[in-house]
Amino acid sequence: MANIQDSEIIHNSNSAFFEEHYGNFDEALSLHEAAISGLNSIIKNASGEETRSIAQNQANFHNSRLPLLRSILEQKNGSLPVILPTFQSAEDSILSGCSGRTAIGLEEPLLCQYLLERFENPDLSPPSQIKQLMQPSIPPYAPTLDPSLPSKKYQIIVEADSLNSSYWLKAHPVGHPDQICYTLRASRWAKEQLDNVSFYRSTEFAKPCISVNIASVQATGNKAFASLKGRPIEYITANSIRPVVEMPDILEERPWGPQKFLYGGRNFAWVTPETLNGLQLPVLYETESVWSETKKNERKEHAVVGKRLCWGDFKSGIETAATVEIAGGVDQLFEELLLASQMTKLAIFLFGHDS
Repeated sequence: MANIQDSEIIHNSNSAFFEEHYGNFDEALSLHEAAISGLNSIIKNASGEETRSIAQNQANFHNSRLPLLRSILEQKNGSLPVILPTFQSAEDSILSGCSGRTAIGLEEPLLCQYLLERFENPDLSPPSQIKQLMQPSIPPYAPTLDPSLPSKKYQIIVEADSLNSSYWLKAHPVGHPDQICYTLRASRWAKEQLDNVSFYRSTEFAKPCISVNIASVQATGNKAFASLKGRPIEYITANSIRPVVEMPDILEERPWGPQKFLYGGRNFAWVTPETLNGLQLPVLYETESVWSETKKNERKEHAVVGKRLCWGDFKSGIETAATVEIAGGVDQLFEELLLASQMTKLAIFLFGHDS
């Protein structure tokens, strides 16, 4: 992945969206224009095609904001149709919580940090925000979500970058195709399989908020069959010291079997709906361990807790590749993990394999 390190360009780019977040549209407009100027300089002078491609993509995105902001300033009382996600909105989301509870996106990094520090200091008390996670029976997450809150629905489109065998997957809210919130960049340069992708907030192009490592699977001679094999996937988030790892029940099961992971001290599982060709985005549920009796013995199984948290629909077509829906009340950091997971699987389905 190309690395753009010009601090002034990065500052102008990020700050333009921070000013949008706070409603300072005059300042946002000036910063967008400054960011475009700096990015155009990179496009003109970059020695590598990947750097040029990333800078061009971000310059186009800043350019798309200019007519919108000018229209708002002319109206003098207009507002943005969508507040694009930033680091600041993520912080606001986890600190505000929901219905008086601590956001799970805050519980996860606090828990990881506490467990690391307790290894050195066994008598260390947990922060007040995660004391409930120290109980023998951890309170479930899914039932705490307010069912009256609307779900968030994204459309995912795919753009190919033929210059360097890369692809952009872009997520925008349904009904707002010009309001790109997230991008996932996947490069297949000189690779037989897709082994990593990067998930960005569209407002923060210089550094991904989630880096994803994808385990390889055995080639089948058929790229469609290979793309349907379950595999471990590791998500390294910018806000936590411990990666989130999805593990399949059975390695290389086809079609994808359950993919399980731990987050905020709780268990979750992606479950793929049954389809004729197996090509479908999974559904996420919170789970808990239960003991069930059979004729021969007892065995540990996983029962669903609460309603589904994330689901999707794969669509074939010229542009729209899929829709992804996330339950209302999910904080931004957890939402980004779920969206990154769905978009990663979509990338594997579409162009993850040569054979």
